[in-house]
Amino acid sequence: MNSRQWQPPRLRLFEDAHRRATWLELLYDLVFVVAVAEVAAVLAEKADLAHVLAFAGLFVPVWWAWAGYVFYANRFDTDDVSHRLLALPQMLAVATMAASVGSIGERSGLFAVAYVVARVLLIVAYLRAGRHVAAARPLTVRYAAGFTIAAAIWLASLAVEPPQRYAFWAVALVIDLVTPLLARKHQGALPPQSEHLPERFGLFVVIVLGEVVAAVVVGLKGHDITPGTLLIALAGVAIAMAFWWLYFGHLDESVVLRTQVAGQVWVYSHLPLSLGLVAFGIGIEHAITHPSGASWAVGVPAALVFAVLGVQHLCSRARGAASIRFAAAAITLATSALPIAAALALILAYGAAQVLHDLRRPVPEGT
Repeated sequence: MNSRQWQPPRLRLFEDAHRRATWLELLYDLVFVVAVAEVAAVLAEKADLAHVLAFAGLFVPVWWAWAGYVFYANRFDTDDVSHRLLALPQMLAVATMAASVGSIGERSGLFAVAYVVARVLLIVAYLRAGRHVAAARPLTVRYAAGFTIAAAIWLASLAVEPPQRYAFWAVALVIDLVTPLLARKHQGALPPQSEHLPERFGLFVVIVLGEVVAAVVVGLKGHDITPGTLLIALAGVAIAMAFWWLYFGHLDESVVLRTQVAGQVWVYSHLPLSLGLVAFGIGIEHAITHPSGASWAVGVPAALVFAVLGVQHLCSRARGAASIRFAAAAITLATSALPIAAALALILAYGAAQVLHDLRRPVPEGT
């Protein structure tokens, strides 16, 4: 193998070349298509409080495993053999996590070990980057330290049985999520690459939007297709299209560099956004199979999506758009008290009205 196939990590932040997602990153995303689908199946089983909590509790480590690799690759990806040898086993670990989700009560230990494997591989990657890139060492050391503590707690959770095990997971996830926030002062010298990071998060939004379409298909397959169920399905997909339009119509690549606070809020907001989109899809599936049921399963997730989009617009200083999203979130939440057919019709109207409003007003330059 030549030297181009084996390269040490290097900073990618200040390169002039136009950078987009690599084929390896797209393969990495493909694994998460399956993982997200498996986590969504937990909520699809039953939409009670216990399943909602289980869905959210499992979705967070899956999303964070994806985000952890994205943050690393944004700064240090060389797409050489050594980088691939650290990334490909992470995919296997995530696939194992996905295989554990359906029987989490019996396979919680396997889920924890698989997550730790993915995180340890990321820690090794950061330590290696710190060794080769002196300017990044203060940041990589702190990332590695925080992630190591969290991984140790995940391993310690194996000493107890569920549900006590899940308390260990919650503590470890808090440490994982907080670690980058505590290293903020060292991130200023190593800002994320503004064209690459929004594209990566946008691709994950596409993944979870795909879950809405998948949920509609599953709902129709398992239920007699009547004019009523078909209208529910079409409304669900149309609302998902409105979410897509509102997100990508205001995708601001500069937001990750605007301020550290704005950039980090924008990044972390994708966790509740993704949760809301997946939950909305499952809510549509339930609405197809139980068209006379309550509307909260679609109304609450839709309100969450609108609210998070409002937060993201605030990060981009688009205050007008943010106000409209927050208003839509409030009235969507109130709409959740209506019958499902009426609620979906109104939520679709709220989304369509926002899309039409955006089309009539030119998007400010840089947003």
